Amino acid sequence: MRRKFLLSSFLVLAIFLSGCSLKKSPAALQINSIPTASVFIDGKHVGNTPFVNREMKAGEVTIKLIPESTTSALASWEGKLKLVGGVLSVVSREFAEQDEFSSGDILTLEPIRDKKNASLAVVTSPDGAMVQLDGENRGFSPLVLDKINEGEHQLDLSLSGYRPRSLKAKAVNGFKLVVNSKLAREGEESLTPTPTSVPGSEPTPKVTTKPTVSPSAASPTPRPTLAIGEGVSYVKILDTPTGWLRVRSEASTSSTELAKVYPGEKYPLLEESSGWYKIRYAEGKEGWISGQYAEKYE
Repeated sequence: MRRKFLLSSFLVLAIFLSGCSLKKSPAALQINSIPTASVFIDGKHVGNTPFVNREMKAGEVTIKLIPESTTSALASWEGKLKLVGGVLSVVSREFAEQDEFSSGDILTLEPIRDKKNASLAVVTSPDGAMVQLDGENRGFSPLVLDKINEGEHQLDLSLSGYRPRSLKAKAVNGFKLVVNSKLAREGEESLTPTPTSVPGSEPTPKVTTKPTVSPSAASPTPRPTLAIGEGVSYVKILDTPTGWLRVRSEASTSSTELAKVYPGEKYPLLEESSGWYKIRYAEGKEGWISGQYAEKYE
């Protein structure tokens, strides 16, 4: 019998400031995985998980994780991360034989103008997951919540057909905590039948959730906006937490992803249905986008 369980990842990130500015302080990186994986940074093998390095140079790096398994071949993972001085960034990954059954998280922090409050952005793959913050339903991903309390929060993600995911992280005033989670599709037995705890960071003067990285994978190259004739209804893509918006085969978050469109682009509007817009995103190609991140013009 296949077992269903809630996979808990306790992701603790830490600022280790010592009177220096973020830019002058070294960056730190923590990587955890199930099972153990070989860690490659910019093509160089630097060790195995659990991996921690507190003396890294700030800037963008490419991370590749190759799982070590004696029982079956597991899908590897690769992504880009922007390390920031004075900040410990955390990556976690649970591997499976196929990528669709793998899961993981990247936590990031971005400075905001409101220095008296913290904010939260939740991005999931696939999108449309229900987001619970401290036990309260707050909406569907991608989701941005402003003015959340500083301190530790419980984040629960759920989506039909995918294993639920649970995170604990600390928000910091003056920053937006960006949680980028990949959900594992139901249907394959997990490698770990009980909840797991990702090792935390060592004690620091101030323990906070402070990662700063860019999305885990490079964004596709945007397409040119289609020409729109006079009098034709169209939609304009608005800003999104991810920097792009999925085009799907049907008006549903569970349908197949066809392409990505980007903020500022305009596309002919063909049809509307329950908060979704059907657009022509390329010559001879049509698909649906969520109306949450698009503005209609007639």
